[in-house]
Amino acid sequence: MVGPSRAHGLCRGGKALDLWPSLQSFVQSVRSGSFSAAARDAGTTPSAFSKKVARLEAHLGVRLLIRGAKGLELTPEGQELFQRVDRAFEDVEDACMQATRATEPRGLVRVSAAMDTGRDWLMPRIPRFARAYPHVELEVSLSDRFVDLLAERFDVALRVGEFDDGRLMRRRLGRMRRCFCASPAYLRARGVPRRYEELAGHVKLAYLRGTQRDPWELPSGGRLHPQGPFASDNNAGLRQLTLAGLGVAWLPELTIAEDVQRGALQVLLEHPPDPGMPISLAFPQGRLLAPRVRAFLDFFAEEARTSLRP
Repeated sequence: MVGPSRAHGLCRGGKALDLWPSLQSFVQSVRSGSFSAAARDAGTTPSAFSKKVARLEAHLGVRLLIRGAKGLELTPEGQELFQRVDRAFEDVEDACMQATRATEPRGLVRVSAAMDTGRDWLMPRIPRFARAYPHVELEVSLSDRFVDLLAERFDVALRVGEFDDGRLMRRRLGRMRRCFCASPAYLRARGVPRRYEELAGHVKLAYLRGTQRDPWELPSGGRLHPQGPFASDNNAGLRQLTLAGLGVAWLPELTIAEDVQRGALQVLLEHPPDPGMPISLAFPQGRLLAPRVRAFLDFFAEEARTSLRP
């Protein structure tokens, strides 16, 4: 792009950018040899080209082209202008080609993710993303604290639960649901609960939120308040306690999916699933997404389609 100071030196009034369409018509006409040929290439009329070149000549106050027997001929002033502007157009075309090649996803994407969902769902899929997009770098911050994407300069956030922020767009991935589970060793020792009421007689592993223990929400609408000897403020910690056979836990399906698959944990009291909380990708609104960010969003949206419940 021609800067204002150079534009002022090239064209009176400093309006080179305003003259861009006329300069394009001038260059195309010279390259094609006639207004008619240039018009055919552009899919317009010869008079449209002629008028734009005439406006350029009027603005500059010099004759640039003469219609000769063999087509358009350049005046000395036209020859000098063409040589310079033609080089400029070639530079612009090269720059556009470079920009097109630059749309291949590459560069850094900064991601904020909720602790459990990031650890159990996002992180295991990053190797596949890395193979699909070898030129994209990721910085992933796992935290359950509130993250202001704009203030902290994150590109994307993987969030659990509803949020209302008019500055952000949202791409829904699925839902995070919880289920009751225990190890086979614990169940052999204490028995398998067949009804929710029977959970009251089991060792209940509690999730700590501050100093309070989260109640267990039952499908009937009732609640159980875990008061057992073990509690943690981290689902990964509760998973370890459950695998060790210390009690029954209410954990996200994502956290225990592999344990259930290999038989290390057993889901209890099968019932219509907990409605759970939405899982979304959030990103700043009103920005043209860089190819690297769009690649991240598209890849993990497709991953969610096959791995998360709707």
